[in-house]
Amino acid sequence: MGHTILSMGLTGTVENVLAAAEKLKSSGGNEANTKALLIEPLLAALGWDTADIDHVEREFRVYDGTSLDYALKVDGEPRLFLEAKSLTKSLEDKTFISQTVNYANNEGVVWCVLTNGLSYRIYKTNEPVAMDEKLLFEIDLAEASDGAASDVAGALQLISRKSIAEGQLETWGERVFVDKRVRDALVGLATKPPPDLIRLVRGVIGKPAVPAERIQESLARILDVDQSSVSPPPKGPVKASLTDAKSTKAAGTFTLEHHLAGKPAAIVDLFEQVDEFGRNLGTDVSRRIRKFYVGYFRGKRSFFTVEVQRRRLIVYLNLDPTQASPWDEQAMRDVRNIGHYGMGDTELSLRQGSQLELVKDLIKQAYLTTA
Repeated sequence: MGHTILSMGLTGTVENVLAAAEKLKSSGGNEANTKALLIEPLLAALGWDTADIDHVEREFRVYDGTSLDYALKVDGEPRLFLEAKSLTKSLEDKTFISQTVNYANNEGVVWCVLTNGLSYRIYKTNEPVAMDEKLLFEIDLAEASDGAASDVAGALQLISRKSIAEGQLETWGERVFVDKRVRDALVGLATKPPPDLIRLVRGVIGKPAVPAERIQESLARILDVDQSSVSPPPKGPVKASLTDAKSTKAAGTFTLEHHLAGKPAAIVDLFEQVDEFGRNLGTDVSRRIRKFYVGYFRGKRSFFTVEVQRRRLIVYLNLDPTQASPWDEQAMRDVRNIGHYGMGDTELSLRQGSQLELVKDLIKQAYLTTA
């Protein structure tokens, strides 16, 4: 019940913030007004008492003598840093990103937020990756006016005082980043498997013996590695017919990196889960990576496609919108008469892990009805 009340309060606050932002745009939207009219009302709706210094400390002094805009505290200790920029500033500026992340990391604060009052970007500061890859997810308040109010409110809940105090952001964020590191490690092993790995797999397989190159090819398929990047196995070369990088480029195909590069870790994680589920539905499933989407086929027919965006996945399902069930009015729509990149008449916007069961159910329906 408390979660519902908070969501309702957030939705109303987001509407007020959007209205205030429209007024600010005409006056230039300086940083002081952005903080007072856009950021602080939202912090209050998220349970951060802006009148209590044990909750919110403004102009928090950091290691180099400069100040961070907001230190959000639990039990009097900073747990989440928030750096504010004016409404007119772009959060793509690498200086803003490194400034915010470094402020937090040097103070031992794991999570930080960079915002211009409308867009909120949440970073995990101690993750051992490039600066832009520390981004867990981002929220655009403007999407609330496009029918995604509940999704926006749900995402904002993750930076509420309750979420931070109970470790909800920490638990989810840690899983996303650990899964990514493990996937990257496994892909690295498949791309250039050490002799010990080949021997270990061969030993577990037993008789009849499997050649090293066959094991490497299988690892690459299972772990979804671009075959053109696979190094020769420890003993003997990979047969040329299996790794013809030139023919791959000539065919005009794209790699997953084309779609996933620069996307927040949470979006990549959602895609990985959808991708794994779709590809494992049957031996007749194939995946085709195109410029604007990733398509999944049963035989020669597409049963769903995915368009990867920064704040969501758009899933197009080969399902009659009048027959698709269950139907989520806020996340789904009939696109039979609406132009789109993917193939399918039913569109679903996937933004959060809580939607995965619905998405998987619909993907399976599409697979079963596509012969």
